[in-house]
Amino acid sequence: MPDERKGEGVGRGEISPADRANFERRVGDLGKQLEEARSHQAESEPAKDRAVRARGMAYGLRMASELVGAVLVGGLIGYFLDQMLGTLPWLFLAFFLLGFAAGVLNVVRGFTRLQAEIKEATRGDIGHAVPDDEDD
Repeated sequence: MPDERKGEGVGRGEISPADRANFERRVGDLGKQLEEARSHQAESEPAKDRAVRARGMAYGLRMASELVGAVLVGGLIGYFLDQMLGTLPWLFLAFFLLGFAAGVLNVVRGFTRLQAEIKEATRGDIGHAVPDDEDD
C-alpha cells in the first residue's frame, strides 16, 4: 500500500508536527479541566460526607449509651431495693425490665426526633421511589 503523504516527510504511523502540537495542547487543556473538576469535588464531598458520618456515629453511640444506662440504672435500683427489703430477685427483675423499657422508649424518641430533623432538612424529599431503567 503506497503512502499518500510521501512529500510531507511523515512516515507510516507518525503524525505531523502540527498535529502533534495540536494534540498536546488539547491534552494539556483536558488535564487542566480534569484537575479543576477533581479539586472542586474534593472540596465539597469529603467534608459533607465526614459530617454525615460523624453525626450518624454520634447518634448511634448516644442511643446505645442511653439504652445501656437505663438498663444499668434500673437493675441497680432493683438490686439495692432487694437488699434493703429482702425480696431478692423480684424487685431486681422488675426494675431491670422497667429500665429496659425506659431505654427502648428513649431510643424510639431519639429516632423520631432525628427523623423529623432529616425530614425538615430535606423538605420531605427522602425515601420516595425513584424510577430506574427497568421501570416501564
